[in-house]
Amino acid sequence: MTHANRLGLNRIIQPGLSITEFIKFAADCDFAGIELRNDLEDSRVLGGERAADIIAVCHGLGIDILTINALQRFNDPALFEQKKEELLLLMAEAEKVGCKNIVLCPVNDPKDARGKEQQREDLVQALKTYGPLFEKKNMVGFIEPLGFPICSVRYKQEAVAAIQNSGFDVLYRIVHDTFHHFLSEEKQVFPEWTGMVHISGVYAGKKKDAITDDDRVLVDAQDIMDNKNQITRLLDGGCDAPISFEPFSSSIQKLGLSELKQKLTKSIHYIFNT
Repeated sequence: MTHANRLGLNRIIQPGLSITEFIKFAADCDFAGIELRNDLEDSRVLGGERAADIIAVCHGLGIDILTINALQRFNDPALFEQKKEELLLLMAEAEKVGCKNIVLCPVNDPKDARGKEQQREDLVQALKTYGPLFEKKNMVGFIEPLGFPICSVRYKQEAVAAIQNSGFDVLYRIVHDTFHHFLSEEKQVFPEWTGMVHISGVYAGKKKDAITDDDRVLVDAQDIMDNKNQITRLLDGGCDAPISFEPFSSSIQKLGLSELKQKLTKSIHYIFNT
């Protein structure tokens, strides 16, 4: 798989577009897939559009829907039953548009009083709890470790170990997010366990513990997170996961589509030396 047919675009980059408009923009920029979200101002996964219309545009333009992002606090044991219901609803929306992957985001809460051992046990139990649902629906859960110090699943190694201990190792993969890899200072990458790669860039000017999602821009030569090396290590390790652009910055969201397309093209050329 070459980089050209593995590139994805996350809706966070242009949340104001309808889904069909976003699909057309992604195709115009030569992307192969998009990621949907349920945490935008309009929290409906399909944004109020008919699934048939979304599928028609996807098929017409050769765009895949890569993931739905996300089931939040999936590893909170007090919420397992509630989260099973939420997951089934996300899966139902995913089925409507041919999406096979659901992103799972862990508890990222300063009020989380659990110790690390309890968090590890709860993570394994969460995967055991949702495993039969993923199995029945023939879908995959993508665990996304978050590099913030307060996060209950900060390191990819923790997620991989939990997958291996869950009894459902074929139904789960991890997200390698270059932003969270940088924040966590984790050294190891897991190409064979990576189901999705999220990329964004950060410029110099802030201490690491002050960097937030709004600092996430497109990757270029000013990037301080060594995105190019992260991607190279994953690809050299045999990773064949989609690589999805996920810049959260409002400065990127405010760009006109023509300028955004130009910046995306430059970013791709920079990352892949094309």
